[in-house]
Amino acid sequence: MALVKVCGNRYAMDAHLVASFEPDYMGWIFVPSSPRRISPDQAMGLIRAIRGAHPSIQHVAVMGGTGLDEIIRLLRQMKNLTAPENPVDAIQLIGTALDVECIGSILRQMGLKIPIWPVLRVDSAVSDQDLLNLGHAKLYLLDRKMPNALGGTGRVIEEEWIQNVTLPYLLAGGINPQNAREKLERTSAAGLDIGSGLETGIPGRKDEAKLEELFRSLGRV
Repeated sequence: MALVKVCGNRYAMDAHLVASFEPDYMGWIFVPSSPRRISPDQAMGLIRAIRGAHPSIQHVAVMGGTGLDEIIRLLRQMKNLTAPENPVDAIQLIGTALDVECIGSILRQMGLKIPIWPVLRVDSAVSDQDLLNLGHAKLYLLDRKMPNALGGTGRVIEEEWIQNVTLPYLLAGGINPQNAREKLERTSAAGLDIGSGLETGIPGRKDEAKLEELFRSLGRV
């Protein structure tokens, strides 16, 4: 079964609505420029509640658009809010200037065993080597590269650009309930990362009908 990550969770009611559909992952955005940005204390409170009610869901911190010092500060704050357990189950890292190995080493020094998912922002043909250039990981994320945003633009990746990618990845960028199944069938994606395609038009506000349509189209309800 294809993996599903619902990203850009920001509001309590919407986050619990998303959790009721039991996605594999829920994404929490800490990128300063994102309209879906959430504070660490809000995110950790919601994650704690959702873990209690839906323990199978894993939680992903989306980070980027800052220097390494700010990421370390966020991680320490999140750890202090959730100790002794890991604050999140993975870190989705945007930005080639951020060294995956370096951040991985810092996580280990902090006593955190959290995998890193590097994000490759695509605007032309790419290959496995482009992913490996970001660092070695068990899972990557492919998103459409746009000049004025780090993500959440709703723009799709052209399928021919990623036809040579064989490493495991989640596909993001312009995914919605109408095209989700087709994107899985026409690419080698291990799953989908969906945010704005499930919203009411207000960043972070999720639409129940769209969630229902998505999970039904994927045979998840």
